Amino acid sequence: MRPSSVLALVVLLAAPAFAQKVVILELDGDPQGKLRSQIEAAVRSAAVVELIPLKAFKDAAAKKKLKGAAAMTPVGVTRASKLIPLDAAVGGEVSEGTYKVLIYDRAGEQLWTKELPVKKGLLSEDFAGKLARAIAAAAEQGAARATATPPPEDTGGGEEVSGGLDLTQPDSGGDVKPEDRDADLEDPNRKKKQAQVPVKLFRVGLAGTTTWRSQCLRPGVPFCKDYELAATPPTGISIDFTATVPYLGLLVFADVFPLARFDNLILQGFGVLLEFMYGQSQTRIVEETPQGQGPDKIVRSDDIGFSAQLAWRYHFQLGYGDPQPVGWAGLRGGLVSRAFMIDPEAATSLPSSQRVYPTGIGFPAVGLDVAVPLNSFLRVEGTLQYFFNPRPADEQILGYGNLADPTGGATATGLGLELGATGTIWGPIGYVVRWRYMGFTDRYYGQGQKWTVCNEQQCGGVGEESFHSIIWGITASY
Repeated sequence: MRPSSVLALVVLLAAPAFAQKVVILELDGDPQGKLRSQIEAAVRSAAVVELIPLKAFKDAAAKKKLKGAAAMTPVGVTRASKLIPLDAAVGGEVSEGTYKVLIYDRAGEQLWTKELPVKKGLLSEDFAGKLARAIAAAAEQGAARATATPPPEDTGGGEEVSGGLDLTQPDSGGDVKPEDRDADLEDPNRKKKQAQVPVKLFRVGLAGTTTWRSQCLRPGVPFCKDYELAATPPTGISIDFTATVPYLGLLVFADVFPLARFDNLILQGFGVLLEFMYGQSQTRIVEETPQGQGPDKIVRSDDIGFSAQLAWRYHFQLGYGDPQPVGWAGLRGGLVSRAFMIDPEAATSLPSSQRVYPTGIGFPAVGLDVAVPLNSFLRVEGTLQYFFNPRPADEQILGYGNLADPTGGATATGLGLELGATGTIWGPIGYVVRWRYMGFTDRYYGQGQKWTVCNEQQCGGVGEESFHSIIWGITASY
């Protein structure tokens, strides 16, 4: 034999011969076929198996009287393999950010299964390449099984043969063992420093509110309860605001985490929290003077709330479900405002309560957030906030304090607390139910226009205001 012929024979024998034949089936939850096309491209790029066109597979299944979704089942694989050479078929489904891979041999028995994360319906490039190698390993096993055990006769009854293959066992040949290829997919952090928690880019909500508000103004005492305990009530108008029935309102909010897709727990925790609330109240007001209790008045009021805060949260996965739902613990800080504006034509001494000091749009607030998921349908959330000097506006202080006083006529403290539950209803749509409390205590100093007594016995007084709200609505997240 001539040397050139010998060399050609050696090259021919050394060239890769793709003995294994694989078909990529249509995948449930992949209506546009994006993920299927990506897997096909990865397998083709890896150049380790021969791809059978999906049309050829469908034609073979149709000849065996199986079409559509029925052809993409283990029974369809079993019947089609009678007409076309086939060592492995790749199927599965996409659901909630996860692709569950299912690989069958020509007899319809399961060779391998694995759940892989997908984003926007696609695998990462790294995972796509690893999956291509795992498919090749499964095809080798499928070919070995077909050689060792001929496939069962097709009776046309469409029975699925159960069984499976442990790819943690090495194959009989080749330079890469199946357990090595499988290990790539077992350890998605092999090339990453830490796993990414699937944080939502945003959550928006539309909710109704049911609110109970109360307020008291008492001259000459540090707390409203002390007024009733005094042997001789201090001089000045005492006012009570009580809601005989709650009033309704509307709340819209948005939680935005623009770095959520970063594979870094620190960066993906930064976000912005926005909220706006409006309600309208018809409320009974009772005024008491030294001459006795005045007549009841029904007044209309507007309740307006606003919040714009920065947040950082440590996100984690906990609870039941696959994938596990996400919870968090973190901090927030920014501006909050609350204004309860009394109808100026109501002819009442009760002042409005517009809390936007000192910025003109809101008072500073800091807080803690926590959310503990039990499953995808139920997550318990809580928030605790401290408000820095959320005092009323100057025009509302005039009646009860002196703006020329070193304190500015009034100082205030405030606290906010929320407890509730959220969860998923369907897909990106969820629900929210919360109880919210906002409480303020105002200290008035100096001689005001309504509390005119300022001596050693009494000067200024106290105002206490609280809001209790039930929030109920729907959310959408992505």
